[in-house]
Amino acid sequence: MGGAWVFPGGAVDEGDAGALARSVVKSTDARLRPFRAAAVRELVEETGIWLLDGGAIASPVRDSRTRVFAAAAERNERFAGDSMWCFAHWITPAVLPVRFDTRFFAAAVPHGIEAVADGDEVVDAAWISPADALSGAAAGAWSVAFPTRRTLADLGAFDTTRAFRDHVEALGPIEPVEPRLVAMHGDVRILMPGEPGFEAADPNGMAPRARAEIHRRLATGGATASGAGRS
Repeated sequence: MGGAWVFPGGAVDEGDAGALARSVVKSTDARLRPFRAAAVRELVEETGIWLLDGGAIASPVRDSRTRVFAAAAERNERFAGDSMWCFAHWITPAVLPVRFDTRFFAAAVPHGIEAVADGDEVVDAAWISPADALSGAAAGAWSVAFPTRRTLADLGAFDTTRAFRDHVEALGPIEPVEPRLVAMHGDVRILMPGEPGFEAADPNGMAPRARAEIHRRLATGGATASGAGRS
C-alpha cells in the first residue's frame, strides 16, 4: 500500500501473543488480545501515540528497535486494550495476489495528542474527519483503498465518539466481510455480501493477469464499488 493513506496498523507478530504482551495489554477478551496488542504496538511505532491505562500520551519512538511492551513494563505502565473497540473484520477477495485478514479497531484520543510519523513505515500523519478524507480521495488528492473508504464512510455516519461506541457495543460478534470482484464492461466491480450478483460471483474465477490488474486498481482506489456512498 505504498503511497496510500491508511489507518495505523500492521501484522500480528509472535510477541503480540507472548507473556510480556499479556502482562502489559489489558483485554477482557482473550481471543482479541493478540490483535489489540498488535494494534497498540503499531500505533506507538508508527505515530508515537500510547493508549495507556492511565490515559493516552504522545511519545514518539525515535529508535525503530525499541521494544514497545518492554518499555511499558519498565515504566510500570499497561496499555488500555479494552479501550480499542473492534468494529470490523475484512478479508481480501480470494482473486488477489496479496491478501489480508484484518480487524479494525477504534479508540478515543483526547484533544492535543499529536500523531508523529515514524518516517519509515509511515511518512506522514494527520488527524482528519472521515468526510474530508473521503473528499480528498474523491478528488484524487489521496490514494485510499476501498476497505479504508468503506470504513471512513461507516465512521462518518456518527456525530460523536460516544454514539459510535454505543453502536459498536450493540453489534455483537463481528462477522468477517470478504468482498467478491467481477469484471464488467472493462471495469472491476466490488460486490459486498448481500448485494445483487454477490452469490453468483466466482471468488476464484479470474486469470492471474486480471488479478494483478485488480490488485493495482484496488491499491490506488481505482475499482468501482457497487454500493452507495463509495467514491
